[in-house]
Parts: sequence; C-alpha cells; structure tokens
Amino acid sequence: MRIFVTIGMMVAALLAAGCGAQDEPEKKKEAPMKVEDTAFGPLIGTQDKARDRANAAVEQHRENLDKRLEEDEGT
Repeated sequence: MRIFVTIGMMVAALLAAGCGAQDEPEKKKEAPMKVEDTAFGPLIGTQDKARDRANAAVEQHRENLDKRLEEDEGT
C-alpha cells in the first residue's frame, strides 16, 4: 500500500513540476560586434595593404623586365 502512495506522490510531484512556467524568458540574440569596434579594429586593413603593396612590387618588377626585354630585342 505504501508503494502506491509513494508512486502517487511522485506522479503528482512530476505533474506539478511540469506545469510550471519557464524560469528565464528567452533572451533576444544580439548581433555580434563589428570587428572595427573590437581590439582587432586597427588590423582589419593590414592584410589588404600588405597584399596591395606586394602586388605593386610585383607589377613594378614585371614592367622592368618587360622594358629590358624590349630593349634587348631592339623593338
């Protein structure tokens, strides 16, 4: 008989616990910070600047080689 009373109390406790409201309301997801606003902000354009400078150096070298080839070919 005690088993039925214990099981009944457990079922009642589970039903009461399942009927409660959520403890915390759902939080709105905030948009991530812009990279410019973080500690890495000054570094954003660094790779682009380095790539542009390297491409400019390659282009300058190519122009010099083309010029030398034209002079050597006599055109």
